[in-house]
Amino acid sequence: MTRRLRWSAACAAAMAGLGWYLLGGSAVTHGGKGWDMEVTGDALKGRKGETLTASLSMDFHGAPVQAQLDAENSVPFARVEVQFPEGVTVLSVPELCELGNSRTRKPFYLCEYGLLTTGFDVPMLRDGFHVDFPFEVRIDDTSELDGGRLRVDAPAERLKGDTDPGNSTAPITVEAIGVTGGSGPAGGSGPTAWAVAAVGGGALALAGLTAFVLVRRRASSPAEARD
Repeated sequence: MTRRLRWSAACAAAMAGLGWYLLGGSAVTHGGKGWDMEVTGDALKGRKGETLTASLSMDFHGAPVQAQLDAENSVPFARVEVQFPEGVTVLSVPELCELGNSRTRKPFYLCEYGLLTTGFDVPMLRDGFHVDFPFEVRIDDTSELDGGRLRVDAPAERLKGDTDPGNSTAPITVEAIGVTGGSGPAGGSGPTAWAVAAVGGGALALAGLTAFVLVRRRASSPAEARD
């Protein structure tokens, strides 16, 4: 009897998973409630060559949805796609993330949320779920620090139930300090050290030349020679 019940439960879970797959992973809704996947970016600031931590995250709100659409965990309901500005080098990737496979676009990363199925259970994204994606990055080229973002990545049909699509994308900004146009003494708003040295050296050379000419004129003056 116990074996029969386990087999029945396994068949029910498999049928539920198959139904979700055929329906494209539509959200489970309860009492007419919707759901929302929200991503949060980061605003980084540092000097060229400095290592920073980009604290990115995803939050889930509202009615639950099935986290994985198959027992092999190969069809997640959605992923989070992360793309950094070109001037940034990624040094460390979170455990739940991996480099995306593409030769036709800028490098990007795909992150999952760690809720997996064994075929006997149905892991759900539930209200209040939160996951962090900390990336370690380094500022290498301060002239290309724009265009970073993260977003919820899934087929449009699957995301129709998202009640707030506006928070499904968030920027990743990187501001370099200590470069031309920055603020403060390190911002480069005044003359650089080599420019100051060049100006100072030129002034010193000009002063020496002036003194040399005055001495020559004084030594060659007839009136002063007679005195």
